[in-house]
Amino acid sequence: MMSAAIALLVLGGLVIVHEVGHFLVARWAGVRILRFSVGFGPRLFSWTRGQTEYAVSAIPLGGYVKMAGEQYAQPAAEDRPTGEPWEYLSKPIGVRAAIVFAGPFVNYLVALLSLWTVFMVGYPELLPVVGKVEPNTPAQAAGLQTGDRIVSINGRPVPTWEIMAKTIHVSPGRPLTFQVMRAEMVDTVTIVPTPTQIPDPFHRTKTVGRIGAWSSGQARLRRVGPITAIGEAFRRQNEFVVQTIAGLLLVITGRVSMRDSMTGPIGIVYMTSEAMRSGLPALLSTISLLSLSLAIFNVFPIPILDGGHLLFLALEKLRGRPVSLQIQERSAQVSFLLLVTLVLVICINDVNRFGLVEKLFGWVR
Repeated sequence: MMSAAIALLVLGGLVIVHEVGHFLVARWAGVRILRFSVGFGPRLFSWTRGQTEYAVSAIPLGGYVKMAGEQYAQPAAEDRPTGEPWEYLSKPIGVRAAIVFAGPFVNYLVALLSLWTVFMVGYPELLPVVGKVEPNTPAQAAGLQTGDRIVSINGRPVPTWEIMAKTIHVSPGRPLTFQVMRAEMVDTVTIVPTPTQIPDPFHRTKTVGRIGAWSSGQARLRRVGPITAIGEAFRRQNEFVVQTIAGLLLVITGRVSMRDSMTGPIGIVYMTSEAMRSGLPALLSTISLLSLSLAIFNVFPIPILDGGHLLFLALEKLRGRPVSLQIQERSAQVSFLLLVTLVLVICINDVNRFGLVEKLFGWVR
């Protein structure tokens, strides 16, 4: 239960960091901040510094930034634009877009920093040590046994199981020369990977090679220098962005089930709490994944998200005048209802997928 509570704080912290991005860029642009709230709902306590009220609210999942003159029409006196230079709507479209985009961008930076830290402090890499050999496979025919360590393939060293697996996957039907260490003795065997059809991350069928050997699970901690870590972090994040966007397109087109490919707040809290038990690298990797997911999700052109605000700003730039407040409000209401429905469906799916009801009864007992 404690790990779940900490996981909730992690998720809430990532949303607060998002709002800090809006806050800092708005302040830099000279926009007056009326309120910065940590949490939603009723205010527990607050204090005022300068012209900004800082508040802590009852629901600790995120927060919000309230800027002066943020709406084209607003009944509340503090929100109604008056044309003053410190108001949000008095700023050029480019400045407003920068304020809106700052939230997702800070989430992207947090994800990058978390992943960079993982590479710096060390992350586990599977060693190329055989744990299990399936019967009637090329690995068994070549005499591979549990505990064998693969030294090289076709003369190229294979320091990790990942590198070994990639070499095998790109060689379906082609003979490969393995150097295998067993009891301090090195032997050479030839293995021809069996061509096997599998779905790729984009759910397209591709042919890969397999030999029927599984990892032993033995791992070592790998650390890299700060410069190398930056490159690795960018590479991993770019891969995730491409896979996420492609996966969402597949869900939208109906080629992939939403049940199997999406998770919501309940699943996120569960996965974060599980990562905490695995140590700091696993937790930082999960934080990176969540923060990057928030960045991607928030730039979707949905009216109540940052991407929707950016869409309205783009339309304002093209039309020479803003989209009417009525259209913005109606579209925000519709998108809010759709998102709430989607989150509820995903949460129910998470409860079933992770068996959380059974786990809850187990905790109670």
